[in-house]
Amino acid sequence: MRIFLVWTLFPGGWAVTGPVQVAAEQGGSLAVSCSYEPGYKLYTKYWCRPSFLWFCFTYIAQTNGSEVTVTQGRVSISDNHTARSFTVTLGGVTPRDAGWYSCGLKRRVLFNMWHDTEVTVSAVVSTTTKGSDMNPLATNFLCPTGCGELPALSQFGVTLLLLFLSVKVAVALALACWAAWMYCPQPGGMFGAQRVLGQG
Repeated sequence: MRIFLVWTLFPGGWAVTGPVQVAAEQGGSLAVSCSYEPGYKLYTKYWCRPSFLWFCFTYIAQTNGSEVTVTQGRVSISDNHTARSFTVTLGGVTPRDAGWYSCGLKRRVLFNMWHDTEVTVSAVVSTTTKGSDMNPLATNFLCPTGCGELPALSQFGVTLLLLFLSVKVAVALALACWAAWMYCPQPGGMFGAQRVLGQG
């Protein structure tokens, strides 16, 4: 739906192209290259995280229209006029970097043009264990590590457990009070009336 609106409302919306999805490992680096059509070499290129209605109001990094590499924090962006492409590089990737981004160019008139890319971040798998150090008789291939450890409860899980126990205790006390009230003799009650009739 959004692609259709961009194509119909913003002519030239296909002037910027790039990958649909890129993957990076946690702690590593990420590079995304986006291409643009002829005639936009001197335009400002940018990298941003879309927000309201998928528009960018804050740019993570942007060029000044030249081929000079611009670095802002962990992000750098460079433009290659000959290849008509600009590259965004992110260092020290963290899980919080995952999500949707837009690489685009600013136009002097009308709306900017951009391309959306999804960034996925995967955890690094340790491969330092040597095969000679593993005991085949003591290894559980379905659960190689951490099987003997009980999973730690989160704060939310502990809260739910305490709430459940509190409700059970309250219900048990209520039932005990109700049983004591029903079966204990009370003046004027059913047991008191029977005792008075028996004396008469």
